[in-house]
Amino acid sequence: MKSIEKTLFWKSISWVQRTVLGIASICIMMIVVINVFARYVLNIGIFGLEEMIVIIAMWMYWTGGIVATAENQHIKGDMLDMFIKSKNVKKTIGLVAHSLTVAALALFAWWGVEWGLWNLQMGQRTPGLRWLMIWSQIPLVISFVMMFLYSVYHLIRAIFPMKEDNFTKEVTE
Repeated sequence: MKSIEKTLFWKSISWVQRTVLGIASICIMMIVVINVFARYVLNIGIFGLEEMIVIIAMWMYWTGGIVATAENQHIKGDMLDMFIKSKNVKKTIGLVAHSLTVAALALFAWWGVEWGLWNLQMGQRTPGLRWLMIWSQIPLVISFVMMFLYSVYHLIRAIFPMKEDNFTKEVTE
């Protein structure tokens, strides 16, 4: 059976995520350089650059969360590994952790969608440029939904490991 991670669909989503990260990083860097040059060399302030940075940073930050979840590389404290030697106990703890992650992200995804829809209806705008605030809130909604889906995938992989699956070694080691 072919792993879903080897499909064109999975690779395409990964490419889009990494492209968003790269473009957002470059844009933030360029805006900061322009802002510093304008402020300290030309002695002028460029109106609205800070708002642009916040919106782009939200896309970068939350897309990074999606990528980390997709790769099962989110922050975790593995102190139990020092004390627990049994592979079965480690696997059980890993399954519980994955289950709690899925439950929490299901709640966050639901809340995020509700919050995003409410903000869309409110039509909130940024104070300076008057851009719709939803542009900085969309990545949060997308992120929670994607992180939930990736976490469900990782939970399924932990329950039903594939042959020669490095992922299950992470859960049991």
